[in-house]
Formats: sequence, C-alpha cells, structure tokens
Amino acid sequence: MRRMPNVRVCIKDGPGKVSLVDMALPDPGPGQALIRTTLTSICGSDIHLIDEFPDIPAGVPMGHEAIGVVEAVGEGVERIRVGDRVVASCLTSCGSCEPCTSGEPQVCSTHGAPMNLLFGAQAEAFLLNGADFSCTTIPSGMADRDALFASDILSTGFGAIERADFREGQTVAIFAQGPVGLCATIAAKTYGASAIFAVESVPERVAMARRLGADQVLDPETAVEQIMALTGGRGVDVAVEALGRQQTLTNCFRVVRFGGTVSSVGVYGASQELAIPCDGSFYHRRFVTTLCPSGRARLDHLLGLIEQGRVDATPLLTHAMPLSQVVRAYEMFRTREDGVLKIALS
Repeated sequence: MRRMPNVRVCIKDGPGKVSLVDMALPDPGPGQALIRTTLTSICGSDIHLIDEFPDIPAGVPMGHEAIGVVEAVGEGVERIRVGDRVVASCLTSCGSCEPCTSGEPQVCSTHGAPMNLLFGAQAEAFLLNGADFSCTTIPSGMADRDALFASDILSTGFGAIERADFREGQTVAIFAQGPVGLCATIAAKTYGASAIFAVESVPERVAMARRLGADQVLDPETAVEQIMALTGGRGVDVAVEALGRQQTLTNCFRVVRFGGTVSSVGVYGASQELAIPCDGSFYHRRFVTTLCPSGRARLDHLLGLIEQGRVDATPLLTHAMPLSQVVRAYEMFRTREDGVLKIALS
C-alpha cells in the first residue's frame, strides 16, 4: 500500500476563517480510498459551514467537490483500483442500507445523513468513505473540469428539477443564479422546459443565466409581478429556491400555480425556522426539499449526459488558482470579487 506524506489541507480555522495546514493522512481503512486531488473547488455550502454552523469545529478539513486519482484502497473496496481517475460524490454512502438500495444514497442511514458530507477535498489528497459507492471512474476522454460539478452542484441543480416531478414542456422559475441556481437552469433547459424565468440582479450572473438557457432574467424586486404577468396570471409549474433565504422561498410560493411545486435546494444555515405564506399561494401546492442526489449510479448518469454533449457546466469555472492560494480564493468567492462563480483549485 502506497503511503502519502503529509499533505496540505484547507481547514476551518474558526468562524468565517480558513487556513492551509500540513496534515498526515492515515492509510485507508475498510471501505475507504485514498485519493490524490487533481481538481477541486469552493462551494456555497463551505461558506455556510464556516459562518453559520458552530457545531462544525475549527480544524475540520474543508471541501466536498473533487476529482482525483486513487492512490490506495482499503479492505473490501472492489469497484475502483489504484490509478483510477474518479469523481467523488459530495455525500458518501454505504450502498447497502435501505435508503441506498431504494435509490436515495444521499440520505444513507449507515453514514449518518446529512452529515455524510465529504470533508477534506480541498487538499492535496483526501480519504473517501464508502468508496465503491461514493465515486465513479471518469471516461478516458473527459477532462477533469468537465466532470467536476457532477460531484455536487450539477447533481443538486438537476435534483431540484427532478424532485419537482417536472415534465417536458412545463414552465420553471429559478430564484437566484448562483452556481446551484445556474445548474438548475441547465437542468430545466436539458429536460425541455417551455419557458425558464431566472431571477437575478448581479450582472455577471444575469449574463451567465442567459448563456445557459434562461429565456428571461428578471430583477428580484419585481420578479413576482413579472412572472405572474408573463404566465397570464396562472403561475409557473415549478419554482426553484436556490438561495437559502426566507424572501425567495416566499416568492416561490407566490409564483407557482395551483398543483405546481416549490422545490428548495437552498441552505438555510442561519435560519432556525422558515415561514410559508398562508394566503392564496399556500393551497394545493407541493413543497419539496432536496439533498444533493449522490452515489455511483448518479455520477454515472450525469457523466453520461456530459459525454453525450447534452450538458456543459464548465462556463461556471470563471477563475483558476493553485491550492496554495485557497485562503485568497475563499475571500474572492465570499465577496463575489471579479464576477467569480466557481474557482478551479489544483
């Protein structure tokens, strides 16, 4: 078994802070794989974890979006081998519990959802639990940057549309065009929405929403009125909340039709409770929430869409930096400096 020397790892260094430190990684245990990172990124969830979750202590390794090469595997790992190039799911799974075998490995009962989040991918190497079921090999002709977002945001964005029981030809409103909202826009386009109303005001995100398939991009201040006018007062079939704010959730209810679905993939880390409007927008609607669909089969499905040329999320990678500059990358990402959407860290 090949041993890794100390590796550089980005850790939570207290509320709102990260740092890059040297850390020794143990050999992989049963079911684990040791993966040398070749590409990773910062996710909005990382900001929530360092800002809004005091239960996540200082010293915890950060990062859950990763491409890498398998360096070693632990006992019982059979589906991946040393030397395989893989994409890891952001949520790990065992593959054998009831949620895993019923198609919902993101809520694996063995690994303890929702804290089965992969930690430590913003590093030179990381350990992956449930390796046979929590990663998959990448097609040989596919670049790392093409496959990266299958690990989290692309799967989450597609999950927002899928969990709403979306049907081809329906209308969709997507509130907020950050990376996850943009991936929901990609999904709505891929699945054949007849109209996609994106809600965003940041100029770079407005432009990206249009590039990725939004038919109209509306200002948040007037979006509810505009969507209702554009749909003849009916409302949309699906409204996606992709920001994690009370007001955007309320707005989703206000624009969804009778019998339609509000689909939330926002992270409400700063909120202990959310309110649902109980006026006319409350009755006869569905409300669903979604953790990132994960697992080997899910990754294979998304990589298939990418390989077929049906999906391309690489425009979201607006910046590239070495891992040595990860602290600076967090600052840029948090402040949206220079129109940043996602940063490729390698």
